[in-house]
Amino acid sequence: MSEYLDEEEQLARMKSWWDENGTTLIVSVVVAVAAIVGWRWYGSYSEEQTFSASDAYAAYQAATGAERDSQASAIAEAYAGSAYHVFVLFDRAKAALAEGDLASAETELQQVVSVAKDQLMVDLAKVRLAKVQQGLDRSAEALATLESLSNEGYRAWGLEAKGDIHVARGELELAHAAYQAAMDSLAEGEERPILDMKLKNVAPFEGQYVDFANTLEDALQQAQDTIDSAAAEVEAASEAAQDAMPSESADASASAEAPAEPVAEPDDS
Repeated sequence: MSEYLDEEEQLARMKSWWDENGTTLIVSVVVAVAAIVGWRWYGSYSEEQTFSASDAYAAYQAATGAERDSQASAIAEAYAGSAYHVFVLFDRAKAALAEGDLASAETELQQVVSVAKDQLMVDLAKVRLAKVQQGLDRSAEALATLESLSNEGYRAWGLEAKGDIHVARGELELAHAAYQAAMDSLAEGEERPILDMKLKNVAPFEGQYVDFANTLEDALQQAQDTIDSAAAEVEAASEAAQDAMPSESADASASAEAPAEPVAEPDDS
């Protein structure tokens, strides 16, 4: 009888627990199942979207002219912010640069900065954008763009680009500082010969920052002037020699043509 009462008591406790927690348990199970089902659906949908975007990008690459523009617009609308959308924007910026259309290249790169979800892509676009802005004679804006880089992987590239801009502005001391910072930020064992050459070209000489390019240009111009001067002197001497030659020839001819004086014959007497 006691065992029966114990079972009845346990059953009553279970009913009481269920009344208190049953609804919560059911909701938790439903939410868990829904999360699993939703995640699987999202994964399937995401995978399908990736394949679809890949096909659209392949169609864009194969297209030309107006059809290519149409494919680019379709990708921007259907897959905005995706890696393939960013690839299209980079490609269009490159094409615009090849045609010398800096304004259009700037527009495409600014879109990358706005829509890209990967910070690496954003910073790559900023480095390229700064170079375009420098080409548009907006160096202050270009420097501000480079200041906004946040990924350490692009630090050296950004600093090198800053150095290039400072050189173009005639700010050699700032250029040297930027190039040096870029060299210091390289990973151990990484070599950048062109960056090293730029750094040496703007290094101070006897405490003064001298534009190596201008110095070399001046030296070459002086050398050319010296060569031109020497050539002019040689040419003048040659002309003087040629002017003197006819007079000497005439004297020689006159001497040859003059009648010889009669030679007195010996007196036999």
